[in-house]
Amino acid sequence: MRLLLTGLLALALAGCISPKKAAERYQPRIDTLDSLAAVQADSIYQLTLALERSRGGNDMLLETQNRLQDRLLEQDDRIEALQSNLSSTNSELNEQLENLREALERREANLDSLIALQAAIIDDYSSSLSAVANRLSDSLETKLDSGQYVILDRPGEVILSVQESSLFRPRSVGYLVDDAAAVLKTLAGTLGTNPLLKLQIVGHTDNQPNPIRNTDNWEYGALRAATLADKLATEYYISPNRITGATRGEYGPTQSNATEEGRYQNRRVEFVFTSNVANLLRELDRLTVQYQGTKR
Repeated sequence: MRLLLTGLLALALAGCISPKKAAERYQPRIDTLDSLAAVQADSIYQLTLALERSRGGNDMLLETQNRLQDRLLEQDDRIEALQSNLSSTNSELNEQLENLREALERREANLDSLIALQAAIIDDYSSSLSAVANRLSDSLETKLDSGQYVILDRPGEVILSVQESSLFRPRSVGYLVDDAAAVLKTLAGTLGTNPLLKLQIVGHTDNQPNPIRNTDNWEYGALRAATLADKLATEYYISPNRITGATRGEYGPTQSNATEEGRYQNRRVEFVFTSNVANLLRELDRLTVQYQGTKR
């Protein structure tokens, strides 16, 4: 800039213009140029500072970027480790799940087997009683009039109900008729086919006074049951611990006592066959214990 001013002054001198006039003429221009130069110099300085700040900021950004990159690498390593652990955990869980599924299938199979065995045991128990009913029916069919007896096959028991006229002489508790032998022989044969069978003999009466003095109907029915039990034990060699004598007296009627026919039907003896429930329960308990052992 100073060279420019010097050149202008030289021109002015060369043009034979006095320095004073030249200064007056060109001073405003010079001042303007000086101002512009100062502005440009300040702009250059500001730009230089901005450039330096930018360079510093860029360095900081680069440093921050490097740090972030390191953190990203660390996160990638952690994610990879977690994925590896997750894969291992999933594998272990799948293995445990498969083991549990197999254990459940085994338990269900054992339970199905237990249920089938229980059903078989109960079916054998029921079948033994059904066989009793069939044997009684086949044996008595040709020996007694069908109106003299009834066979009832009920859950857990079979009942042979025989009218008093086919067992006892009229007005008697100790003397049997000829037909009674066929009944007792059938009872003994049926008991002999299955050692688990037990027999309860129940005497029934109508609601009329019985023919034995000083004896109520309870006692009358009991006396008849005792007579039949004794005959089976002593003459047919049935173990007494398999026979029970009982009575219902007049309190177990099947017909109305208002008519002679009804009273006749009520004067009867019931032979109740039951299988040994204790054996059934023992078998079921044994299966239960066996199943509990398979669950461990």
